Amino acid sequence: MMTSVSSLLANTYSYASANAGHKQSASAKSESVPTPAASAAPEPMTPAKAASGSLASAAAAAREKIDAGYAKLGTTGTTRTTADEWDEIGFPDFDRQMLYAVTSNEGGIFTDVEVNAAKNEIANRISDIINTTDPLHQNPVAVNRAIIEFYDAASDDEKASFDWAVNRASAQKSYELSGGTENVSTGNPIVDKLIEAWDQVIARNGNSNDFANMPAYRDALMAWSQANDGARHVDVSA
Repeated sequence: MMTSVSSLLANTYSYASANAGHKQSASAKSESVPTPAASAAPEPMTPAKAASGSLASAAAAAREKIDAGYAKLGTTGTTRTTADEWDEIGFPDFDRQMLYAVTSNEGGIFTDVEVNAAKNEIANRISDIINTTDPLHQNPVAVNRAIIEFYDAASDDEKASFDWAVNRASAQKSYELSGGTENVSTGNPIVDKLIEAWDQVIARNGNSNDFANMPAYRDALMAWSQANDGARHVDVSA
């Protein structure tokens, strides 16, 4: 089973290890690069930096900081804006709630390139977690455990999203498959159902492309949608 499983997940560890040290920019080219079983952040994050305040206030703070960064840079963000320029604009200073406000486009006040820049900032932080936790890339258990902690440090708003549940479940399954034995269950029924979806993929000797087609994934999506008053009117028949 482990042979088929080794390439099963868009494994957070293997993906980010291959990209560790390579900062992503919000260019048209980088938009086609998949994020890890997760999405992520450039310094090892601690629960203390998880986030505070309402999502609306975080969005307003992020909007203000981005605009101030544009003023300092002398231009607004485009698909040609480099990773270093996004850093100058201020994304590395955002806390988790601010980043989530941008990635979720809270209030509809962020452009597509800003949303993508925030997602790349998360990916850069996960890359940094990998480099800090396992600089020689020889300890996937420790790395996947650290990535689980990264997701567990998210704000309540972020944890309420389906994307967070998908990422948290994928990180947990990566941890288990890499040999982790600690109980890292969240007790979150959506996450548990998505882990069940990974088990269904494994049972069918499938790959990560099959994940969203598993019955348990559709059950998780339906349960999440119902819990959020049919958010986004998800179509589980697609």
